[in-house]
Amino acid sequence: MCTGMGDAVVSDLVVFPHCDLHIAMANAPQLTLKVFTRIDDAAQPGRYRLDPASNPSITFMAPHEPKPNRFANLPTVSGTTITATKLGLYLFVVQVGSQYMVGRLQVHHDISAWWFGNDSVTTAVDPTLGHAQPSIYAKFSDDAGTGTDLIGDITGHGYVPLTTTDPSKVVVTADGRLRGVAETTTPVNVSGTFRGQTASLPVRVVSYGKVRTDLAPVRISGLADHATKHNMVFLGEGFRDTPADRQLFDEIAEKAANDLLEKPRHEPYPMLAGSFNIFKAFTPSQQHTVTCGFRVSDTANADVAAGLPIPYNGQVDPSKKDIYAMDELIARVGLPMRGEHRPSLPTLWASQNLTDFNPDKVDEQLVNAWKLQQSVGILHARDTFFGMHLGNRWADRESGSGDPLPTLPDGDNSPSADVQEVVARMYEFYKKDFTRTLSADPRRHPPELSAGSSNTNAVSAIMNYIANLQYQFSPNYPIGQDWFPDDHTFKPSRGLVALIVNEGMIGGTNFNHRTITAQTLNNSSRLRFQYSTPPGAPADLREMRRQPPDTISADIDDVINTVAHEFGHSFNLDDEYEDVGGADPTDTFTGDFTADNVTHLNFIRLGAPPSTQIDPAKVKWLKLQRIRLSDRLLVPSSVDSGGIKVTIDPRHMAHWAEAQQSGAKVSLRVAQLGPTGQQLPLSGQLVENLTIRADINQAAGTFVLTGAPSPVPQFPAGALVFVPLVDASSAPLLVVEPKVLQFLQGPSAGADKPLNQDTDTVHVNVGVDHPVSIPDFKGPCKSARLVGIFEGAEHVAAGAYRPTGACKMRSKAAQDEGGEFCFVCKWLIVNRVDPGFHSTNDALFYPKAKKNG
Repeated sequence: MCTGMGDAVVSDLVVFPHCDLHIAMANAPQLTLKVFTRIDDAAQPGRYRLDPASNPSITFMAPHEPKPNRFANLPTVSGTTITATKLGLYLFVVQVGSQYMVGRLQVHHDISAWWFGNDSVTTAVDPTLGHAQPSIYAKFSDDAGTGTDLIGDITGHGYVPLTTTDPSKVVVTADGRLRGVAETTTPVNVSGTFRGQTASLPVRVVSYGKVRTDLAPVRISGLADHATKHNMVFLGEGFRDTPADRQLFDEIAEKAANDLLEKPRHEPYPMLAGSFNIFKAFTPSQQHTVTCGFRVSDTANADVAAGLPIPYNGQVDPSKKDIYAMDELIARVGLPMRGEHRPSLPTLWASQNLTDFNPDKVDEQLVNAWKLQQSVGILHARDTFFGMHLGNRWADRESGSGDPLPTLPDGDNSPSADVQEVVARMYEFYKKDFTRTLSADPRRHPPELSAGSSNTNAVSAIMNYIANLQYQFSPNYPIGQDWFPDDHTFKPSRGLVALIVNEGMIGGTNFNHRTITAQTLNNSSRLRFQYSTPPGAPADLREMRRQPPDTISADIDDVINTVAHEFGHSFNLDDEYEDVGGADPTDTFTGDFTADNVTHLNFIRLGAPPSTQIDPAKVKWLKLQRIRLSDRLLVPSSVDSGGIKVTIDPRHMAHWAEAQQSGAKVSLRVAQLGPTGQQLPLSGQLVENLTIRADINQAAGTFVLTGAPSPVPQFPAGALVFVPLVDASSAPLLVVEPKVLQFLQGPSAGADKPLNQDTDTVHVNVGVDHPVSIPDFKGPCKSARLVGIFEGAEHVAAGAYRPTGACKMRSKAAQDEGGEFCFVCKWLIVNRVDPGFHSTNDALFYPKAKKNG
């Protein structure tokens, strides 16, 4: 994947028109498939260049055909043209070197109707690139028994040529995208004609890169030094230009700011309130709610309702822990055929060379619900300002990396290992992001500016908007630049952008490589929809549209809890929860996770695989010191008679006078942060075992530290001066209790193992974890807060570890633990924002054990 602007490395593959293709053998043009490699464009930092791929290989498979016919009578590709001779559904893999993309092709007899999948669309002013791509859907012939969809997505296929009524405002690019030439006050119509049908689409053009003095203050601690502050901003997506929507957005922004900086459950944000500025900026959308990339089921049974996303992210019967969740089954066996009729499906699946399929984890209840994981129609897209979408389409894929597939000269009769390898790669098509994922819609953000949510897409329309925001009052500080990401330079405000989405479906994601967090207003898992035929349209046209309520019910407390969690990602904290049982079988990386609060078995393993013993000495957070007294330097240190002269807040000097009288040993530290704020393992400038000279100036807030090495080091403003908390022998105490560390190190029975009392890692645990009993040790009252090593993090139940049994990064709403950050996460946030609060953090929040011997 891309490592940053200007690195000129291969990022991934891009396939046009997309990865969910349709061919009509009659009454439609031939379909062309174009493959590109996408690399950073050194000539235009932040952009990507699409280069035609050299000799891509394309392999097909017919998954619904019985063995041994899955590799017979397949489509072929000549140049860029796809030709098929048999109706049906095919999976395919495009391979270029070590990069590959999976897709699906459906071959139909005919097209009977087409329509735009948008009511209107917003695109961006850009001198070269078309941003928005209208969705185009088609209704095909029934082709009963072939398993093909009745309605398909033919966006970008070239079947429907587009024209614009005003090329001075909107032009249509060669690949069917819409390039804004100038901002519009009234929409421009873009029309298409195919099969004797003509339809038009209103298009609005916005300049996302113009300066906007729209940043309104919510909670301000200081603006002149905004570049060194941690600035937060709330933006709105899907809020219309109505008094009700504006009021709703303002209420959320105001309450979120107040709660974040005042409620104890969100510590350490309230403790650090003097280091934060909070702003809001409102920009209206044409429609409320966002585009749903996923299809939704339109038929229900007793177990699964209509209106649920496909794939359904859950278990049909939650009480059956040993039965696949629906998305787990689909990832292994694929989607049902339209009109699914095949008998004895578990037996069939067991015979199909599928990877990791266990028929014992399937029952009749699950199979019956699986058959309904399909829909006739595709939801219309919504027209919102930033162009976000929820979940993703089968058409939208990110490429993977792997060796080219083996050839199968005898099709299904080729060596079993080779067949299984090909089938496994093909079936990756059915593995999707969670339907709650919120990200930039690739039909609103061109591939030259947006290479997936894990990359820093620095000059996307969203980031252009944010970077050009200015404070609404004179002198109009250019605060937007503080949020503009640079993968090579640490910026305190990076990622503290909350995009509040006027949407009732559950959704929330930190995206664009930790630069933005997006969150919906509520947690509904199903939506209302209707099928309709617009006036004058063919009778067999089947448009599927959402029916959202005019006012979305907002669970504001949940929004705030989620934002507090998602902002944790901006402080280089990863998710500690579990979505999948067991370990990630594809995780072969032997380095550590870059996030500061998680680590994994491949890095901390004691011994060689398959050992699951862990080495506590390799766990980065176990080395963090507890701190008794701390302050931050207000100005750079200076040299004073061979000592280090420091200046702190004079109001705190009484504590330092006491430390001088007691002969306390003092340390000075400047933490070196990675470009995205990575802190662990701790590095940077550190001087320890210093002594406070007697000539303290309490009024000026200055004192001199002696015992420094020669030449005397200097420390910048913001550096931490501290007295570590020590034990009876003057050894520094760590965030892990001594007896807990001894227990982890051995030779006790619990050595080399995580502390989880519940040792089941086959199944997902969504709750807190309590520690095992440790000999001669009494833990804190809320035992899940104990600092140590707990298994289950990074979305998996096994092989990934976190510091405690409960944390806001594990569950934003863990009511029994208050939904608070654990002590390690608090330590890390404090250390980055204002390390002078370390002693306060320790005094207030360290989970102290009671009366340990």
